[in-house]
Amino acid sequence: MTDETQRLRAARSYDGAAEAYERVNAPLLFDPPARALVAAVAPSKDARVLDIGCGTGAVSRAVRAAAGPDTRLVAIDPSHDMLLAARRAGVAATVLGLLPHLPFAGASFDVILSAFVLTHVDDADVALADMARVLRPGGIIGLSAWAPGDDEFATAWSEVVGRYVDTERVSRAGNVILPSDARFSKPAGLVDALRAGGFADVRTHDADFTFTLSVEEYIEGREVCAWGRALRTLLSPDDWQRFRADARAVLASRFPRGVTYSRRVFIATGRQPPSVMA
Repeated sequence: MTDETQRLRAARSYDGAAEAYERVNAPLLFDPPARALVAAVAPSKDARVLDIGCGTGAVSRAVRAAAGPDTRLVAIDPSHDMLLAARRAGVAATVLGLLPHLPFAGASFDVILSAFVLTHVDDADVALADMARVLRPGGIIGLSAWAPGDDEFATAWSEVVGRYVDTERVSRAGNVILPSDARFSKPAGLVDALRAGGFADVRTHDADFTFTLSVEEYIEGREVCAWGRALRTLLSPDDWQRFRADARAVLASRFPRGVTYSRRVFIATGRQPPSVMA
């Protein structure tokens, strides 16, 4: 493993990104898809719910809003900083843990929700098997993933990125920091994975969302997402600061009224077959 690959794998951690996610990414980008994911599953108020890769708690908050404050909800994430942000948002039961090594007994939950997580794991099938292990027979699972983004704002961002790092190197870095993105950024990615994992009654609930941000919010969100952290890893500290300044100058000049774009979110649900034993 090269030194660059090691640094990129270290950059998978969201420690250090929580403040921007709490302030920008979650309320402006993640909350609406979280509500759609929860609506697709419709957990009952007495369900035992596990939010895997909870981040700052967007899905957990949506569960409580939909099913009530007394829902038996547990949120798990590998980032200590993200869990602290989730707790600040009112998510009480948080666990520091990593998929696919969920620290729970078999058949512990009635509902499993995981938003934008499978793209981050090296072996999504192993991860899904661990989710199935802790889901009771007849329980429901809900997953989401971003569709590819293709708009004038992403194009402008990529143009600035290209001044500092060639496309092939950025692509290689993306494969390290988001190893399963290519699989789940396709329309059938989540559905095929659920079916291959033995889940029944697999359904799609894809939805389109429109996001409106200031240029500064858009760039801040880009900087701390997985691709932004990968880029920062590839650049020297001085080049990173120059890139940040160039990105702000280019986007502010092209889009003085801010940023509005639409993005599809793939949402899929499935059920644990009743015959599965805990």
